[in-house]
Amino acid sequence: MDHQARSSGVDVHDLRHHLSLLALDLRLSREALGESADSVAALLALLERLEGGLRALRGLLRGESAEASAATRPDRAALVTSIWNRFVRAGRLREEHGSLTCASPLLWAGAERHWHSLLVNLLENATKAAPDGPVELRADGEGLRVSNGGDLPSESLVESLRLERAPAPNPGSGRGRGLGLILSSAAALGLSVELEVDRDLGRCHFHLRRHRADAPRLLLVEDDTDLRAMLSEYLRAEGFRVDAREDGQGPPPPPGRYAAAVADLGLPGLSGDKLLAAWRKTDPGLFTILLTGTGEAARRRWPGVDVVLIKPGLGELREILSPLVETGRDA
Repeated sequence: MDHQARSSGVDVHDLRHHLSLLALDLRLSREALGESADSVAALLALLERLEGGLRALRGLLRGESAEASAATRPDRAALVTSIWNRFVRAGRLREEHGSLTCASPLLWAGAERHWHSLLVNLLENATKAAPDGPVELRADGEGLRVSNGGDLPSESLVESLRLERAPAPNPGSGRGRGLGLILSSAAALGLSVELEVDRDLGRCHFHLRRHRADAPRLLLVEDDTDLRAMLSEYLRAEGFRVDAREDGQGPPPPPGRYAAAVADLGLPGLSGDKLLAAWRKTDPGLFTILLTGTGEAARRRWPGVDVVLIKPGLGELREILSPLVETGRDA
């Protein structure tokens, strides 16, 4: 066995995503077995899907789909911790109202100067908005999340960042310059920037996740909280920018905004098949995937649906969606 090839051919956090997806398939399978009248058939289907997932995992371990060696990704945990402590020592962060969660190792690619600029400006922005706290920084294999209370950004600023366009700095206060530096640093590192504002709770969240600058955007609609969170994380690791919803409420996506939409069949309110069919009418180029828990639903024809995928077996999403990622890379 070539241990060296394995140790250098896979990213630690990519492996974690694949193992998490297999665990999710097991959970969904256990639920299906409990409800199935024919447990033997359900068990055989489970074994077949797990075998497919393990084949994909073996390929990953051999380095067939790894983008880069873990050795090329420096551990940035010390940098994150040192910058946080610098803000604490300067009195900009009150320890009783601050929270740092830093996984290790943080195998992040990219120049240290860009990570330094990004971290400093994120904390500068958060501490200016909330000088008395709370401020929270979370760092893991996928990127960063910085949250704060205090002075929340305006709707126009949220929209500006959604369009990945830095606001013009305020001539008097200079406010806005730091946000421009956050965007430029994130772009240099290949990170997506998402700003989430919860005005009811008075919290602002910056999410920065790794992806290519030309990564396709995907819309995921799933009412199961755990499944939605895990699929979102997995698909981001696979090279997508993911927007996730728990139901079909809200305005339809603008034509051309998303390369693909994935929806569960059994959504509350408007079912996933009707949701995808409606979106396909307004955006004929949208690639649509319907998730279902039954083989009977998978054998039906659904207008406006390109692929029906049975849960468990979600590892197939990678193969189904990979051409969209490759198209973005070649564009």
